[in-house]
Amino acid sequence: MKSFEISQSNSDRQTPKEKTEERLQAQAEIFADETLENSQDQTKILKYSAELSKIKDLDNLPPDLPKELVDLVQKHKSAYVNFLRQEKKLETSFIEENIKTYNEKFKLAITELRAKMPQKNPLMPRKQKLPEYLGAGGMSVVFRIEVDGKMYAAKFANFGAGGTNFDIKPLLRAKGIPHTAQLAAYSFEDNVIIMGLLPGKNAGSLAPEEAPMSMYKDDKIIQLIDTVIALDAHGIAIDPNPDNFMYDSVQGFSVLDYHLKNSHLNPDELSKEIIDLRRLLTERNFELLDHKDPDYEEKARAQKVEKYKFSLPLLVHFLSILREKYPHILVDWQKRNDWYKKNPPPPMTLGNMGEGGLDVSDLVDRSDVPKSPDLEPYLQKLEEMGF
Repeated sequence: MKSFEISQSNSDRQTPKEKTEERLQAQAEIFADETLENSQDQTKILKYSAELSKIKDLDNLPPDLPKELVDLVQKHKSAYVNFLRQEKKLETSFIEENIKTYNEKFKLAITELRAKMPQKNPLMPRKQKLPEYLGAGGMSVVFRIEVDGKMYAAKFANFGAGGTNFDIKPLLRAKGIPHTAQLAAYSFEDNVIIMGLLPGKNAGSLAPEEAPMSMYKDDKIIQLIDTVIALDAHGIAIDPNPDNFMYDSVQGFSVLDYHLKNSHLNPDELSKEIIDLRRLLTERNFELLDHKDPDYEEKARAQKVEKYKFSLPLLVHFLSILREKYPHILVDWQKRNDWYKKNPPPPMTLGNMGEGGLDVSDLVDRSDVPKSPDLEPYLQKLEEMGF
């Protein structure tokens, strides 16, 4: 089967059409994504998609191919032939353009960055000492690169090409939504996604003195809520962890990380996402106390008071904005919370990932709030507001 065209018997072989390597690679990516969903073979074919595009005849493979790739071709060749019978229906222009963009604009910068990384476990966060290192999450490590005088974020998935493929989907849906990470290019071969570098500081790293209570202006909070609503309208959900947001005094909040919504979740999950923004708005990176300090308990209690002196006024203010601008969000959230309290979901297990363990709680755990005259007015205000 030459150039990935459908092959018949030698006497009845069709004249192969010339295809660019970008077209062939795009077809391999679509085949893996659409027919081998969430499988190890999908990850492998995505990883080898660039190498597959260079094979001129699948019936006569080059002798120097990795055994893993040879096994993949032999296993899936028949299914791939059938897949390509839809040849004229396959829309590959976006993927082809991405391959060209990545190879021509970003590949050299990524190659140079990878050369600086540790040879063993290069994506392990604790091994990152490069000045380009920006941070890490549970599923990826991010570095800064500069290309043509512009700064970008290069995100490497810890789970290979399959992780990259998973992360691309929400980025495609979020194209053009302001204040969100925007896709510039990606490569399964290099296991990387390139995004424009968002302005500001990571909100999860801000200490109280860096982000006083007056720092987040009302218009920036409203902009953040509107961004979450816009993402939701495109089938995208956020993780309210403050580390997933940037804050800039001019541009406001930007969403670094987001994912596709689970189709089985109720539509009122949007209300929970917005209410959960309270974490981003009220949490600060306080000093880590030494457990061995003989005065630890006293210092811990004093610090807890300071945390609540910081967070409770901000929570009251956030809820006041919601009550004035988005009253339906509060109504939806209260209905959701009341329902789940009466019908608690089962604990999350490996068998019900995404279904159990939903977070259902009051906005403030009053049993955790220390007794302090400085905090009582805000607790009273929350009660007056219905919380």
